[in-house]
Amino acid sequence: MAFRQKQQVLDMAYQHFKEFELPLDIDYRAYVSIVGARNAIHPISVKRSFKAWKYVLHALKTTHKDLSVKPVIVPTPPPAAKPAKDPLATLGKAANKAEKEMNDE
Repeated sequence: MAFRQKQQVLDMAYQHFKEFELPLDIDYRAYVSIVGARNAIHPISVKRSFKAWKYVLHALKTTHKDLSVKPVIVPTPPPAAKPAKDPLATLGKAANKAEKEMNDE
């Protein structure tokens, strides 16, 4: 098919994906149900221009990078944990205490 027809189908798909905020992994039936049968790209146009719906989606991903960009949600860092007591220090204190008791006897 001619390049103009292919570009026209791609532009219409881009407009629909942008307007309805559709994901790039949507199947054709869901696309038609959201956009509407009258406004959606006709399946024959898809077949003649791209051979299959998956190629339309791939062309949208490669030519229009703004559709594939997801908003980045930065998770809040967890609260800082209290520093744990050093187990060796407690063992050292216990050993010193036991040694003092032995010496006292």
